[in-house]
Amino acid sequence: MKLQCVLLAVVLVNTGLISVTSAHFGPDSGGRSCEESVAGFRCRSNVICEGDRGFLRCAVGKIQITSASFGRTDRRTCFRGRPDRQLRNTHCASPNALAPVSQSCNGQSSCELSATSAIFTDPCPGTYKYLAVSYYCLPPEIRSVTTCEGGSAVLNCALGQVIHVHSANYGRTDSSLCASGRPPSEVSRTDCYASNSLTLVSNGCEGTSSCSIVASNSVFSDPCVGTFKYLYISYTCECRVWNLIVSGSLYLLYHHFLMLT
Repeated sequence: MKLQCVLLAVVLVNTGLISVTSAHFGPDSGGRSCEESVAGFRCRSNVICEGDRGFLRCAVGKIQITSASFGRTDRRTCFRGRPDRQLRNTHCASPNALAPVSQSCNGQSSCELSATSAIFTDPCPGTYKYLAVSYYCLPPEIRSVTTCEGGSAVLNCALGQVIHVHSANYGRTDSSLCASGRPPSEVSRTDCYASNSLTLVSNGCEGTSSCSIVASNSVFSDPCVGTFKYLYISYTCECRVWNLIVSGSLYLLYHHFLMLT
Protein backbone atom coordinates (compact mmCIF):
# COMPACT_ATOMS: atom_id res chain seq x y z
CA MET A 1 0.00 0.00 0.00
CA LYS A 2 2.81 2.45 0.83
CA LEU A 3 4.55 1.84 -2.49
CA GLN A 4 1.27 2.19 -4.37
CA CYS A 5 0.58 5.51 -2.68
CA VAL A 6 4.04 6.85 -3.52
CA LEU A 7 3.85 5.72 -7.15
CA LEU A 8 0.38 7.24 -7.47
CA ALA A 9 1.62 10.53 -6.05
CA VAL A 10 4.61 10.63 -8.43
CA VAL A 11 2.37 9.92 -11.41
CA LEU A 12 -0.09 12.64 -10.38
CA VAL A 13 2.68 15.23 -10.05
CA ASN A 14 4.44 14.27 -13.28
CA THR A 15 1.24 14.29 -15.30
CA GLY A 16 0.12 17.60 -13.85
CA LEU A 17 -3.13 16.19 -12.46
CA ILE A 18 -2.34 17.90 -9.18
CA SER A 19 -0.26 20.95 -8.43
CA VAL A 20 2.24 21.34 -5.61
CA THR A 21 1.65 24.31 -3.34
CA SER A 22 1.80 25.22 0.31
CA ALA A 23 -1.95 24.82 0.69
CA HIS A 24 -3.00 22.48 3.49
CA PHE A 25 -5.94 20.31 4.47
CA GLY A 26 -5.76 20.98 8.17
CA PRO A 27 -8.55 22.34 10.37
CA ASP A 28 -9.38 26.01 10.12
CA SER A 29 -12.15 27.20 12.41
CA GLY A 30 -12.74 30.36 10.39
CA GLY A 31 -12.96 28.64 7.03
CA ARG A 32 -10.83 29.28 3.95
CA SER A 33 -11.68 31.41 0.95
CA CYS A 34 -11.34 30.24 -2.64
CA GLU A 35 -7.97 32.00 -2.89
CA GLU A 36 -6.72 29.91 0.05
CA SER A 37 -8.40 26.66 -0.92
CA VAL A 38 -6.84 23.36 -1.92
CA ALA A 39 -4.70 23.44 -5.02
CA GLY A 40 -5.69 21.05 -7.77
CA PHE A 41 -9.41 21.34 -7.05
CA ARG A 42 -11.51 24.13 -8.57
CA CYS A 43 -13.04 26.20 -5.81
CA ARG A 44 -16.72 26.97 -6.28
CA SER A 45 -18.84 29.61 -4.62
CA ASN A 46 -22.50 30.46 -4.20
CA VAL A 47 -24.34 33.47 -2.80
CA ILE A 48 -27.89 33.18 -1.48
CA CYS A 49 -29.80 36.34 -0.65
CA GLU A 50 -31.62 36.51 2.68
CA GLY A 51 -34.95 34.72 2.56
CA ASP A 52 -34.00 32.62 -0.48
CA ARG A 53 -32.83 29.04 -0.93
CA GLY A 54 -29.91 27.80 -2.99
CA PHE A 55 -28.14 24.60 -3.93
CA LEU A 56 -24.53 23.43 -3.85
CA ARG A 57 -23.72 20.62 -6.30
CA CYS A 58 -20.85 18.36 -7.29
CA ALA A 59 -21.24 16.43 -10.54
CA VAL A 60 -18.27 14.29 -9.46
CA GLY A 61 -17.06 13.86 -5.90
CA LYS A 62 -18.42 15.14 -2.61
CA ILE A 63 -18.88 18.64 -1.21
CA GLN A 64 -16.29 20.03 1.19
CA ILE A 65 -17.09 23.47 2.62
CA THR A 66 -14.13 25.83 2.97
CA SER A 67 -15.90 28.98 4.16
CA ALA A 68 -19.37 30.25 5.00
CA SER A 69 -20.50 33.71 6.03
CA PHE A 70 -23.99 35.06 6.75
CA GLY A 71 -24.11 38.84 6.88
CA ARG A 72 -22.93 41.65 4.61
CA THR A 73 -19.39 42.66 3.64
CA ASP A 74 -20.15 44.87 0.61
CA ARG A 75 -22.96 47.02 -0.79
CA ARG A 76 -23.27 45.40 -4.22
CA THR A 77 -24.20 41.82 -3.36
CA CYS A 78 -27.95 41.18 -3.06
CA PHE A 79 -28.75 44.91 -3.31
CA ARG A 80 -31.54 45.07 -5.88
CA GLY A 81 -34.76 46.59 -4.57
CA ARG A 82 -33.29 47.31 -1.16
CA PRO A 83 -33.17 50.77 0.46
CA ASP A 84 -29.79 52.24 1.22
CA ARG A 85 -30.26 51.88 4.98
CA GLN A 86 -30.31 48.07 4.60
CA LEU A 87 -26.98 48.07 2.74
CA ARG A 88 -24.83 50.48 4.75
CA ASN A 89 -23.45 48.05 7.32
CA THR A 90 -20.68 46.12 5.54
CA HIS A 91 -19.05 44.80 8.73
CA CYS A 92 -21.71 42.23 9.48
CA ALA A 93 -20.98 38.51 9.91
CA SER A 94 -22.62 35.71 11.88
CA PRO A 95 -20.02 33.84 13.96
CA ASN A 96 -21.68 30.43 13.59
CA ALA A 97 -22.26 30.15 9.81
CA LEU A 98 -19.54 27.59 9.05
CA ALA A 99 -20.76 24.84 11.41
CA PRO A 100 -24.38 24.45 10.17
CA VAL A 101 -23.38 24.75 6.49
CA SER A 102 -20.65 22.14 6.91
CA GLN A 103 -22.99 19.85 8.80
CA SER A 104 -25.64 20.11 6.06
CA CYS A 105 -23.36 19.77 3.03
CA ASN A 106 -20.03 18.07 3.72
CA GLY A 107 -19.88 14.62 2.20
CA GLN A 108 -22.96 15.18 0.02
CA SER A 109 -23.12 15.39 -3.77
CA SER A 110 -25.70 18.19 -3.43
CA CYS A 111 -27.37 20.09 -0.63
CA GLU A 112 -29.95 22.82 -0.17
CA LEU A 113 -29.29 25.86 2.02
CA SER A 114 -31.62 28.56 3.32
CA ALA A 115 -30.30 32.04 4.04
CA THR A 116 -32.30 32.93 7.12
CA SER A 117 -31.65 34.41 10.55
CA ALA A 118 -33.58 31.51 12.08
CA ILE A 119 -30.63 29.25 11.21
CA PHE A 120 -27.62 31.57 11.54
CA THR A 121 -28.95 34.08 14.09
CA ASP A 122 -29.11 37.76 13.13
CA PRO A 123 -25.70 39.45 13.38
CA CYS A 124 -27.01 42.88 12.35
CA PRO A 125 -30.76 43.61 12.64
CA GLY A 126 -32.02 46.00 9.97
CA THR A 127 -29.34 45.01 7.45
CA TYR A 128 -30.28 42.88 4.44
CA LYS A 129 -27.93 39.93 4.54
CA TYR A 130 -26.76 37.08 2.33
CA LEU A 131 -25.13 33.70 2.74
CA ALA A 132 -21.78 33.36 0.92
CA VAL A 133 -20.36 29.84 0.68
CA SER A 134 -17.12 28.54 -0.84
CA TYR A 135 -16.54 24.85 -1.43
CA TYR A 136 -14.78 22.29 -3.58
CA CYS A 137 -15.70 18.82 -4.82
CA LEU A 138 -13.50 16.27 -3.09
CA PRO A 139 -12.75 13.11 -5.11
CA PRO A 140 -11.92 10.55 -2.38
CA GLU A 141 -14.72 8.63 -0.72
CA ILE A 142 -15.82 10.43 2.41
CA ARG A 143 -16.65 8.26 5.39
CA SER A 144 -18.79 9.28 8.32
CA VAL A 145 -19.27 8.12 11.89
CA THR A 146 -22.16 9.01 14.21
CA THR A 147 -21.77 8.14 17.90
CA CYS A 148 -24.40 8.75 20.57
CA GLU A 149 -23.44 10.62 23.73
CA GLY A 150 -21.44 8.40 26.06
CA GLY A 151 -20.05 6.19 23.29
CA SER A 152 -16.73 6.23 21.47
CA ALA A 153 -16.30 7.11 17.80
CA VAL A 154 -13.70 4.89 16.11
CA LEU A 155 -12.01 5.97 12.86
CA ASN A 156 -9.87 3.54 10.88
CA CYS A 157 -7.80 3.63 7.70
CA ALA A 158 -5.91 0.87 5.87
CA LEU A 159 -2.15 0.36 6.08
CA GLY A 160 -0.29 3.19 4.37
CA GLN A 161 -3.19 5.62 4.71
CA VAL A 162 -3.92 8.33 7.24
CA ILE A 163 -7.07 10.04 8.49
CA HIS A 164 -8.01 13.49 7.26
CA VAL A 165 -10.93 14.96 9.21
CA HIS A 166 -13.32 17.08 7.15
CA SER A 167 -16.03 17.98 9.63
CA ALA A 168 -17.06 17.24 13.18
CA ASN A 169 -19.84 18.30 15.49
CA TYR A 170 -20.76 17.31 19.01
CA GLY A 171 -24.32 18.38 19.54
CA ARG A 172 -27.58 17.75 17.70
CA THR A 173 -28.79 18.83 14.25
CA ASP A 174 -31.33 16.05 13.67
CA SER A 175 -34.18 14.97 15.95
CA SER A 176 -34.18 11.34 14.77
CA LEU A 177 -30.53 10.36 15.35
CA CYS A 178 -29.68 8.82 18.73
CA ALA A 179 -33.28 9.38 19.82
CA SER A 180 -34.33 5.87 20.82
CA GLY A 181 -35.68 5.79 24.37
CA ARG A 182 -35.24 9.52 24.84
CA PRO A 183 -38.08 11.91 25.77
CA PRO A 184 -38.98 14.55 23.14
CA SER A 185 -37.52 17.30 25.31
CA GLU A 186 -34.03 15.78 24.92
CA VAL A 187 -34.06 15.47 21.11
CA SER A 188 -36.23 18.37 19.89
CA ARG A 189 -33.45 20.97 19.74
CA THR A 190 -31.60 20.70 16.40
CA ASP A 191 -29.37 23.79 16.45
CA CYS A 192 -26.78 22.50 18.89
CA TYR A 193 -23.09 22.85 17.95
CA ALA A 194 -19.93 22.52 20.04
CA SER A 195 -17.59 25.08 18.49
CA ASN A 196 -14.47 23.11 19.49
CA SER A 197 -15.59 19.86 17.80
CA LEU A 198 -13.43 20.03 14.67
CA THR A 199 -10.34 21.16 16.55
CA LEU A 200 -10.53 18.43 19.19
CA VAL A 201 -11.28 15.62 16.73
CA SER A 202 -8.51 16.79 14.38
CA ASN A 203 -6.03 16.99 17.24
CA GLY A 204 -6.79 13.41 18.17
CA CYS A 205 -7.12 11.85 14.71
CA GLU A 206 -5.54 13.90 11.93
CA GLY A 207 -2.59 12.11 10.31
CA THR A 208 -3.08 8.85 12.22
CA SER A 209 -4.21 5.49 10.83
CA SER A 210 -6.79 4.96 13.61
CA CYS A 211 -8.18 6.85 16.58
CA SER A 212 -10.98 6.85 19.13
CA ILE A 213 -12.86 9.90 20.43
CA VAL A 214 -15.35 9.78 23.32
CA ALA A 215 -18.63 11.60 22.66
CA SER A 216 -19.08 13.31 26.01
CA ASN A 217 -19.46 16.68 27.69
CA SER A 218 -16.17 16.12 29.52
CA VAL A 219 -14.37 16.16 26.16
CA PHE A 220 -16.28 18.83 24.22
CA SER A 221 -18.10 20.69 27.04
CA ASP A 222 -21.90 20.91 26.92
CA PRO A 223 -23.18 23.10 24.04
CA CYS A 224 -26.88 22.57 24.92
CA VAL A 225 -27.75 21.53 28.46
CA GLY A 226 -30.68 19.12 28.64
CA THR A 227 -30.28 17.87 25.06
CA PHE A 228 -29.05 14.33 24.38
CA LYS A 229 -26.20 14.80 21.94
CA TYR A 230 -24.17 12.82 19.44
CA LEU A 231 -20.79 13.16 17.75
CA TYR A 232 -20.78 13.30 13.94
CA ILE A 233 -17.44 13.04 12.08
CA SER A 234 -16.73 12.94 8.35
CA TYR A 235 -13.27 11.94 7.14
CA THR A 236 -11.28 10.42 4.31
CA CYS A 237 -8.38 7.99 4.24
CA GLU A 238 -5.52 9.43 2.21
CA CYS A 239 -2.08 8.19 1.21
CA ARG A 240 0.57 9.40 3.62
CA VAL A 241 2.59 10.78 0.75
CA TRP A 242 -0.41 12.78 -0.48
CA ASN A 243 0.06 15.03 2.55
CA LEU A 244 3.72 15.53 1.59
CA ILE A 245 2.64 16.67 -1.87
CA VAL A 246 0.05 19.05 -0.55
CA SER A 247 2.54 20.61 1.85
CA GLY A 248 5.07 21.02 -0.93
CA SER A 249 7.60 18.59 0.58
CA LEU A 250 8.87 17.16 -2.68
CA TYR A 251 12.26 16.33 -1.19
CA LEU A 252 10.67 14.13 1.47
CA LEU A 253 8.53 12.46 -1.16
CA TYR A 254 11.56 11.74 -3.34
CA HIS A 255 13.57 10.43 -0.37
CA HIS A 256 10.70 8.19 0.72
CA PHE A 257 10.33 6.86 -2.82
CA LEU A 258 14.05 5.95 -3.00
CA MET A 259 13.86 4.07 0.29
CA LEU A 260 11.00 1.93 -0.98
CA THR A 261 12.47 1.10 -4.41
